[in-house]
Amino acid sequence: MGVIRTHVMVTDAQRFMSALVRMVTASGVLSVLSPLMLPLLLLAVLPAGVGAVLSARVDYQIHYANIADRNVRGMMRWWSTTPKYGDEVRANGMTDYLLFWYRSLSDRCDKRTLSAAPQTLRIALLSSLVSGLFLVATWAALAWLAVTGRIALAVAATAVVAVQTTLAALSGVVMNGAAVFHTSLYLSDMQAFFDDAAARAPKRGDVALHAPVDEIRLDEVVYQYPGKGKPAVDGVSLTLRRGEILAIVGVNGSGKSTLTRLITGIYLADKGRVTWNGTDLAQVAPATVWKHTGLVPQIFAQWPLRVRENVTLGQPRSFDDQPVWEAVDAVGMREAIEELPSGLDTLLAREVFGGAELSGGQWQRLACSRALYRRPSLLILDEPTSQMDPRGEHGIFEQIKGIAADRITIVVTHRLENTKVADHVVVMDEGRISEQGRYDDLVHAGGTFAELLALSQDR
Repeated sequence: MGVIRTHVMVTDAQRFMSALVRMVTASGVLSVLSPLMLPLLLLAVLPAGVGAVLSARVDYQIHYANIADRNVRGMMRWWSTTPKYGDEVRANGMTDYLLFWYRSLSDRCDKRTLSAAPQTLRIALLSSLVSGLFLVATWAALAWLAVTGRIALAVAATAVVAVQTTLAALSGVVMNGAAVFHTSLYLSDMQAFFDDAAARAPKRGDVALHAPVDEIRLDEVVYQYPGKGKPAVDGVSLTLRRGEILAIVGVNGSGKSTLTRLITGIYLADKGRVTWNGTDLAQVAPATVWKHTGLVPQIFAQWPLRVRENVTLGQPRSFDDQPVWEAVDAVGMREAIEELPSGLDTLLAREVFGGAELSGGQWQRLACSRALYRRPSLLILDEPTSQMDPRGEHGIFEQIKGIAADRITIVVTHRLENTKVADHVVVMDEGRISEQGRYDDLVHAGGTFAELLALSQDR
């Protein structure tokens, strides 16, 4: 709201200054004609200004009370209407359920808004009544001055025009001033948010990191999410070298994804150090780290862009599509893209006229091609084949092996058979490394890895 209302405040401030200039000019004329008139006019306008400020505060309080329900209602509307969840909504009979909650949220917002109406009406009625009384007193004073001969009739006629002009200018000053006050409430919220974000954000340095990245080292790294009772990563030490593939496995919530975020500098360690080529990430400008990082997250974005932009996302490119096709070929997507209506120029947004849609596995391949197109020094793939068929999965891991020599590669997976491609396997358990070694060693070690592998094969 603060961002939306910023331009409104500029307009209100311009109107306030314009009204202020008109008021000063008109009040100067009125003061010469009769010093009594200006104070009466001020008293006539002031209650309206007070009422506008009080009404603005009530409106802000109602907005503040409704904002959570309005946000949830907006998300509920999206969940109810997006094609992405249409099958689940229909097949599970969720229509009445979603409509019930949408109506309930709307009724709660309406109830709060209507509950404020009597208060707003009382403020408006009282301020208008007081303003009207003083305005009547102003005209009565002008009439008394004219009837008693204290001012000439010609001067009285001029005073009528001056009163009307001053009254309009004063009303503009008061009402636009109240509008500026109303907007300032939302701007104060925005500034408080910025201040809080700045206080929470970790302090980073400005050292530039350069390729190639030969070694990444973690020394007793600890990270705990705010509000959590224990660390997500607790005392992890690890060394990654260029040309090696590291596999990270473990049960859900064991700290695998958090560990990758620490390695990439998305999170900074609460304790310990993460270094790239010996440089602590806390001292490095983050953009120079992420420039050398390729990440396929477990929950990846399905960007409503053309196929080409989904591959080159955020990266400069020439007019030559050869590097794009190379990344597409690496994940086995050429045939699927060539079958699309406009090939690389096809818009991947079914909601837009002329747009197309991919399957879940095809989207995942495209996300992998996006990371490969970057040719990063550090490649992280978090469950990169969870939605792929066996042929696609095999192709991706063959590609990972083929390009591993020039970079550090990290694979996070629940499919333990896929860790055979790794030079080193790390098993995470409650934020700690419980086991590590090569696949063949861990299979016969009798630990968590062997247990999880046995469970995956017990069908």
